[in-house]
Amino acid sequence: MSETTQTYVGTAQQGLVINPKTLDMALNAGHAAKEARKKGANDKDDASELLNPWLFSEDKATVLGSEEERLLMQEELWCYLFHFTGAPRVRTCEINTSNINEAEVETLGSNAQEFPATEEQDTRVKNTFIESLDLDAICALALRYNDGKPCQVVDSKNGSFNACFFVRLGQYEPEWVVRVPIEPILGNPWDKVLSEVATIEYLERNTWIPVPYVHAYGRDAELTKNITGTQMFLIANVIRGEPLDKKLLIEAEEEHRRNFFSQLIDILAELRQLEFPLIGSLMLNPDGSPQPVLGPVISMKYMAHQFGLVSGFFSPPIFALRCMERIFEQVIDPQLDKGPFVLNHLDLRGPNIIVDKNLRIQGIVDWEFAHTVPRQVFTPPSWITGHDSIETNKQMHAEFRSVLDENSKANGFCELLGKEWYGQSADEKTKDQTDMAFCVVHVLRRPTDATEIFENFLAEKLLDKSFDDAVSEFFKQSQAAALEAQRRAEECERYREYLRENGLYETETDKLLAESKALKAKWGWE
Repeated sequence: MSETTQTYVGTAQQGLVINPKTLDMALNAGHAAKEARKKGANDKDDASELLNPWLFSEDKATVLGSEEERLLMQEELWCYLFHFTGAPRVRTCEINTSNINEAEVETLGSNAQEFPATEEQDTRVKNTFIESLDLDAICALALRYNDGKPCQVVDSKNGSFNACFFVRLGQYEPEWVVRVPIEPILGNPWDKVLSEVATIEYLERNTWIPVPYVHAYGRDAELTKNITGTQMFLIANVIRGEPLDKKLLIEAEEEHRRNFFSQLIDILAELRQLEFPLIGSLMLNPDGSPQPVLGPVISMKYMAHQFGLVSGFFSPPIFALRCMERIFEQVIDPQLDKGPFVLNHLDLRGPNIIVDKNLRIQGIVDWEFAHTVPRQVFTPPSWITGHDSIETNKQMHAEFRSVLDENSKANGFCELLGKEWYGQSADEKTKDQTDMAFCVVHVLRRPTDATEIFENFLAEKLLDKSFDDAVSEFFKQSQAAALEAQRRAEECERYREYLRENGLYETETDKLLAESKALKAKWGWE
């Protein structure tokens, strides 16, 4: 969209866009509300309408940074949100949810006090750290845990949060991966390392799920050329194979595809068997015992916490706030409010599923953000259910469910998953409840899709009029919402001015488009 047809609201990492039609309605209502207040009118709007007011995000392409950043796992995204919004941090939110309290839940979504770094600035910091890492030091670290045998760093890859170095032991293929957390962009990186180790070791002892073997971890390694201090690391086995390519999955032979679904379902069934009395991330036990520790929080408070974060991150229509809040609450059965809770991977996408050429699953990686969740939000991945707008394929979900039905005949936990995910009947009410749960879980996984999920899956069921008419009516009836819309529009303009003055762009894509536009203007290209 061009600058003349869109208006950004909020901070760089929020990447929010207001539909111009909606903005006009909001601004007009805002001016009217100001005049009414000057005349002494009372604002009778419910206070909840003023909390976290939302506008309409029209273009998905404008949301949170790069695709890598949009695929942040849930826990890391929550921590970013606390930083960007200026809200008080949950003391160890990305690892132990036990410290979430009611006061913190109620304050989530407060406004940012300053503009955050842009994607370009974050990338610069990230690259500076990665470029400072010394390959000789990486190899020396591997030697420390390899009885001094010869080794060589033969490849490297960088993810969103880690720099990965592949080490060859002897003359064969790489056997180890040395993973170094990119500390400048992470909150509590050491806790993440400890949590992943605890999770992997627990899975090794209690399931057959293929996970990488951890050889060593620590935070005492000197791995950089020019940065003082020590760095954290985790050394694990390399899992042979390639990350799952969804396009290849869709085009694969039916037999291979169904076998893949069967294996994935068995892995989910294994996770479903791991029940815990509390919600939280697994952490190594301080007493040295193999049983991990967790932080306590009841499931309804967990959902309130997550909903507060989603509402603080977005600006879809403000009227949708109440609707979606009720949906979040309905997903949790009060009878199951005290658990048990289920261990969940949280980012079970293609890059974290390693397969061979016949789509046989060789391993599941990246467990650093795994934690236990309410049973109702333990669902199939969104790219399978069809709620991921980027990776939707309806036939895939139908085939997945067909395989689940087959597996249920021989596996009691597969049968349990079928009942929990799809109910015991095929009536419309059950289908709606299933779809509602899948919608909520996808929003928790990818908050940037909240508006699109509401429009595509929920609006028709919840509204008795068109989407635009509902937005218009809401702003007319809510002075608080209209005033907040105007405030956000003004904040948006201040932010855009800040970018212009400093020669910054919200995303790398924005920068490339601007450079392309400048070149066309310089050379007179159409």
